[in-house]
Amino acid sequence: MKNITRREFIVDSAMITGGAISTFALGSTIVSPQTVQAAKAKFQESSCGVKNEKSRRVLVAYASYCGSTSGVAESIGKVLCDGGAAVDIRQVESVRELTSYKAVVIGSAIHSSKWLPEAIELVETNKNVLSRMPVAYFLTCLALYKSNEVTHQIARSYLESVLDAVPQVRPVDIGLFAGVLDYSKLSFIVRLVMKSKMKKKGVPEGDHRDWNAIRSWAEGLRPTLLGA
Repeated sequence: MKNITRREFIVDSAMITGGAISTFALGSTIVSPQTVQAAKAKFQESSCGVKNEKSRRVLVAYASYCGSTSGVAESIGKVLCDGGAAVDIRQVESVRELTSYKAVVIGSAIHSSKWLPEAIELVETNKNVLSRMPVAYFLTCLALYKSNEVTHQIARSYLESVLDAVPQVRPVDIGLFAGVLDYSKLSFIVRLVMKSKMKKKGVPEGDHRDWNAIRSWAEGLRPTLLGA
C-alpha cells in the first residue's frame, strides 16, 4: 500500500468529512484539483496545417482534469487537419482570442453533471464572437461506458448548463464520448472511494474512449465547420 503524507491524509479526510466525494456517480463524479496527481496527467497543446487564411482556421479548445479529454481534442484536431483545416488545439485557459478563427470546437470533461467551469466561462466570455461562427461542443464522461439511448440522453443533459447559460451560441453538432478511468491519477483516499463506486456501477478501470467514434464525428463535422 502506498504511504501518504500527513498533509495528504488531512486533505483527503477533510474532503470526506465535508461531503466533497460523497456524491460520486457516473455522470457527476467530483474530483477536485487536490485529488489529481498532476505529474501523471498530460494536457497537450499543438497546431497543424498551414495558417495562410482565416477561412481554414479552426480552434479545438478543451478542459480536462486527468488528461483524457486532451487526447480526444487531439484526435478531433488531427482529423480536421487531415481534412484541410489549420487547427490549434489548446486548453481553454490558454485561449486569448477567437476572432482569427473560422470555427471553434469546445469540449470538456464532466464535473457535477456539467462541463468544467472554465469551459463554460470560455463560452460565456466570448458569446458574441461565437454566436457568429460555426461552433461544436463535445464532452467525455464515464456514463458512456455503456453506450445506449439512455446513457446518451443522460450525457446530453450534462450540456444543459452551458446551453441555458449561453442560448445565443447554438452548436452545429454535439459529440458524446466515454472517458478514462485511471486510478493511478487519483489520491489514495479518493482512489478507494472510486473503486468501490465504479465496481457497483460495473465500470472497469481502463481507457474507454472509442477512437473510431471520435474520428467519425470529427470527419462529419469538418464540412459543417468549413463548408464543402
